[in-house]
Amino acid sequence: SSSDQSAHLMSLRESVSLGFKEHGFNYKYDVSLPTEQMYCLVEKCRERLSGIAGGAVCGGYGHLGDNNLHLNIATPQFDAEALKLLEPFVFEHVAGVRGSISSEHGIGFKKANFLKYSKGEDMINTMRMVKELFDPHGIMNPYKVLPW
Repeated sequence: SSSDQSAHLMSLRESVSLGFKEHGFNYKYDVSLPTEQMYCLVEKCRERLSGIAGGAVCGGYGHLGDNNLHLNIATPQFDAEALKLLEPFVFEHVAGVRGSISSEHGIGFKKANFLKYSKGEDMINTMRMVKELFDPHGIMNPYKVLPW
């Protein structure tokens, strides 16, 4: 039945993330890209990380309907060199194809300083004003979303 097929597809989707955990430390990005660019970023990351000691595993999945790509990369353990090769490269690539550095999971505190790759200064200032209006004491999600 189609509900069985749907459940099976969701099970496969959820297992991707678990599979990456088996490879060690995970670097995860939730970006939106034009449809024709969806897998290009995965391939570019594979190329960039090809010389990492111990190897790097790169893959991506997502939803074409909203152009969302879950980019997953794993190295045997945290690797500062791998992180340097990924950031800000991932965000620069996304900006270069007019995508968004954060799709369905929000900016959070890890991406706040990279927001400039998706939003202009005027938009970030407007976001700050709205935040100040609704949260003048900075108690709701402190240090998240907006760079400080």
